[in-house]
Amino acid sequence: MGPEGRTPITRLVLLVDDDVGVRTLLADMLEMLDHRVEMADTGEEALILLAARSYDVVLTDFQLPGMDGAEFYRRIEEQWPHLARRVAFVTGRAPNDLGLRSGDVSVPILGKPFSFESLEAAIAAVLARAT
Repeated sequence: MGPEGRTPITRLVLLVDDDVGVRTLLADMLEMLDHRVEMADTGEEALILLAARSYDVVLTDFQLPGMDGAEFYRRIEEQWPHLARRVAFVTGRAPNDLGLRSGDVSVPILGKPFSFESLEAAIAAVLARAT
Protein backbone atom coordinates (compact mmCIF):
# COMPACT_ATOMS: atom_id res chain seq x y z
CA MET A 1 0.00 0.00 0.00
CA GLY A 2 1.19 3.52 -0.79
CA PRO A 3 1.23 6.51 1.54
CA GLU A 4 -1.97 7.27 3.45
CA GLY A 5 -3.36 3.76 2.87
CA ARG A 6 -3.99 4.10 -0.87
CA THR A 7 -3.64 1.04 -3.07
CA PRO A 8 -2.40 2.38 -6.43
CA ILE A 9 -2.11 0.40 -9.62
CA THR A 10 1.49 -0.65 -10.19
CA ARG A 11 3.05 0.92 -13.28
CA LEU A 12 6.44 0.43 -14.90
CA VAL A 13 8.27 3.77 -14.83
CA LEU A 14 11.43 4.70 -16.69
CA LEU A 15 13.19 7.34 -14.61
CA VAL A 16 15.85 9.40 -16.41
CA ASP A 17 18.02 11.74 -14.34
CA ASP A 18 21.78 12.30 -14.22
CA ASP A 19 21.68 13.50 -10.59
CA VAL A 20 22.04 10.32 -8.53
CA GLY A 21 20.49 11.98 -5.45
CA VAL A 22 17.36 13.11 -7.29
CA ARG A 23 17.15 9.82 -9.19
CA THR A 24 17.39 7.80 -5.97
CA LEU A 25 14.85 9.97 -4.16
CA LEU A 26 12.35 9.77 -7.01
CA ALA A 27 12.88 6.02 -7.39
CA ASP A 28 12.28 5.52 -3.66
CA MET A 29 9.13 7.65 -3.80
CA LEU A 30 7.83 5.80 -6.86
CA GLU A 31 8.48 2.46 -5.19
CA MET A 32 6.67 3.66 -2.06
CA LEU A 33 3.75 4.39 -4.39
CA ASP A 34 4.01 0.73 -5.50
CA HIS A 35 5.44 1.41 -8.96
CA ARG A 36 8.29 -0.56 -10.51
CA VAL A 37 11.20 1.61 -11.58
CA GLU A 38 13.99 1.25 -14.11
CA MET A 39 16.58 4.00 -14.26
CA ALA A 40 18.87 5.68 -16.77
CA ASP A 41 21.22 8.59 -16.21
CA THR A 42 21.30 9.89 -19.81
CA GLY A 43 18.87 10.25 -22.69
CA GLU A 44 21.03 7.95 -24.78
CA GLU A 45 20.85 5.19 -22.16
CA ALA A 46 17.09 5.70 -21.85
CA LEU A 47 16.62 5.30 -25.62
CA ILE A 48 18.34 1.92 -25.42
CA LEU A 49 15.95 0.85 -22.66
CA LEU A 50 12.95 2.16 -24.64
CA ALA A 51 14.05 0.08 -27.64
CA ALA A 52 13.95 -3.03 -25.48
CA ARG A 53 10.58 -2.56 -23.73
CA SER A 54 7.58 -0.32 -23.30
CA TYR A 55 6.92 1.74 -20.19
CA ASP A 56 3.72 3.05 -18.66
CA VAL A 57 5.44 6.32 -17.71
CA VAL A 58 8.72 8.00 -18.74
CA LEU A 59 9.74 10.51 -16.08
CA THR A 60 12.74 12.50 -17.26
CA ASP A 61 14.81 15.38 -16.03
CA PHE A 62 14.72 18.22 -18.52
CA GLN A 63 18.37 19.19 -18.08
CA LEU A 64 20.33 16.10 -19.07
CA PRO A 65 23.96 16.01 -20.20
CA GLY A 66 24.39 15.62 -23.95
CA MET A 67 20.83 15.16 -25.15
CA ASP A 68 18.53 17.51 -23.20
CA GLY A 69 14.93 16.71 -22.33
CA ALA A 70 13.49 18.44 -25.40
CA GLU A 71 15.72 16.41 -27.74
CA PHE A 72 14.99 13.20 -25.80
CA TYR A 73 11.26 13.91 -26.15
CA ARG A 74 11.61 14.57 -29.90
CA ARG A 75 13.47 11.28 -30.34
CA ILE A 76 10.65 9.46 -28.54
CA GLU A 77 8.11 11.21 -30.80
CA GLU A 78 10.04 10.08 -33.88
CA GLN A 79 10.79 6.49 -32.85
CA TRP A 80 7.84 5.58 -30.61
CA PRO A 81 5.05 8.13 -31.15
CA HIS A 82 2.70 6.20 -28.87
CA LEU A 83 5.15 6.67 -25.97
CA ALA A 84 5.34 10.47 -26.34
CA ARG A 85 2.04 10.75 -24.46
CA ARG A 86 3.61 8.84 -21.55
CA VAL A 87 6.38 11.40 -20.86
CA ALA A 88 6.58 13.86 -17.97
CA PHE A 89 9.43 16.25 -17.26
CA VAL A 90 11.10 16.87 -13.91
CA THR A 91 12.46 20.40 -13.70
CA GLY A 92 12.95 23.45 -11.57
CA ARG A 93 12.41 25.68 -14.61
CA ALA A 94 9.15 27.41 -15.55
CA PRO A 95 7.20 25.58 -18.30
CA ASN A 96 7.62 28.52 -20.68
CA ASP A 97 11.40 28.31 -20.25
CA LEU A 98 11.67 24.73 -21.51
CA GLY A 99 11.93 25.59 -25.20
CA LEU A 100 9.35 23.05 -26.31
CA ARG A 101 7.35 23.45 -29.50
CA SER A 102 3.83 24.77 -29.01
CA GLY A 103 2.37 21.28 -29.54
CA ASP A 104 4.43 19.94 -26.65
CA VAL A 105 3.13 22.28 -23.95
CA SER A 106 0.72 19.68 -22.60
CA VAL A 107 3.58 17.45 -21.44
CA PRO A 108 3.10 17.09 -17.66
CA ILE A 109 5.77 18.74 -15.53
CA LEU A 110 6.85 17.69 -12.06
CA GLY A 111 8.31 20.82 -10.54
CA LYS A 112 11.15 20.83 -8.06
CA PRO A 113 10.84 20.62 -5.14
CA PHE A 114 8.33 17.78 -5.42
CA SER A 115 6.16 15.88 -2.96
CA PHE A 116 4.33 12.56 -3.00
CA GLU A 117 1.20 14.45 -4.01
CA SER A 118 2.85 16.28 -6.92
CA LEU A 119 4.53 13.05 -8.07
CA GLU A 120 1.19 11.23 -7.98
CA ALA A 121 -0.43 14.12 -9.88
CA ALA A 122 2.27 13.98 -12.59
CA ILE A 123 1.84 10.20 -12.97
CA ALA A 124 -1.96 10.62 -13.12
CA ALA A 125 -1.59 13.34 -15.78
CA VAL A 126 0.60 11.07 -17.91
CA LEU A 127 -1.80 8.16 -17.58
CA ALA A 128 -4.75 10.41 -18.50
CA ARG A 129 -2.88 11.55 -21.65
CA ALA A 130 -1.92 8.00 -22.58
CA THR A 131 -5.50 6.75 -22.80
